[in-house]
Amino acid sequence: MRLSWRQLVKSKLKGKSSYFSIGIAFSGESVLLCALQKKGDELQWVLDASFSHSNWQGQLADYVQRHKLANTDCYVSLTSHWYQLLQIEKPKVPDEEVYAALGWPLKDLLPPNTEYVYDYLNPPAQVAGQSKLSVVAIPHKDITNISKGIYDADLTLKIISIEETATVELTPKSDDAVMSLVQEHGEEIVLNIVKNNELYFTRRLKGFENLGSYSENELSMGITESLCVQIQRSMDYFESQLRQSPVRKVLLKLDTALAEQLASQIQENMGLPVCPFEPEISCGSGFNFKMASFSCLGAAYVKQSMLVEQKNRKQDETDSSNLSSAEVAS
Repeated sequence: MRLSWRQLVKSKLKGKSSYFSIGIAFSGESVLLCALQKKGDELQWVLDASFSHSNWQGQLADYVQRHKLANTDCYVSLTSHWYQLLQIEKPKVPDEEVYAALGWPLKDLLPPNTEYVYDYLNPPAQVAGQSKLSVVAIPHKDITNISKGIYDADLTLKIISIEETATVELTPKSDDAVMSLVQEHGEEIVLNIVKNNELYFTRRLKGFENLGSYSENELSMGITESLCVQIQRSMDYFESQLRQSPVRKVLLKLDTALAEQLASQIQENMGLPVCPFEPEISCGSGFNFKMASFSCLGAAYVKQSMLVEQKNRKQDETDSSNLSSAEVAS
């Protein structure tokens, strides 16, 4: 969606935002917002809000005006209610033609009367003999409505992503494989296995949507065991089918007040360190990660990840240039 001249002029007149980034997550129940500010080298979570689906555009515009958020870079994340995640055989065409070629198989997999916007993820590891892509398909009308609502609120829309990849942004970088289990309120658990900030494996664990309603005794009477079975199956697939080194740590952010007890039970059953999932973001007054939407925070953190990647790329180019110069000199 392009900005009109009126929007462009209005944007320029408002000047630069004092906030680093905004994350907006569209869940099944509501629209969530968080804002980050950069203080020195530290990112701090300073604002948090929730809007109803019925009038999120007006509520967002009012909130942006009230908190002087205009012109802030905005990153959006969608939960599973808004998209389909499909596994598709990679078309046998040159890499630059893959995107266009995906339109044909998608026609057979998606409802015929809805126009979709799609993109794809290329997994860093595949099952032997397979060559598949993870394709995200989102109804075009939803992308249009989201984009318009954000532009009308005077925010600068940068990226629209999904909760699986938003969670990856918050996972600490590690040469070892790390498993995360993240659950938004009343939602399915999203299980990711990440190594060096790349998503190797993801799946949704159904049947745990009411996890927060169970007592500690109920958790120990079968719930934890069922969860451990799903964790073990995922690790087995990662190691045997994707031929990767074992997962070394599990990070939890689950929709239950008994997260510490659940972590202890999982650790005892699995023989792996199980820790609270705490991103490299400091919490402002009154905030804590137990109450956070990681889809929202992960979206807001995308900007930091992009800046770090850009810095590393420039450093690599400088090192390569210096090495070439040294070779010529010698």
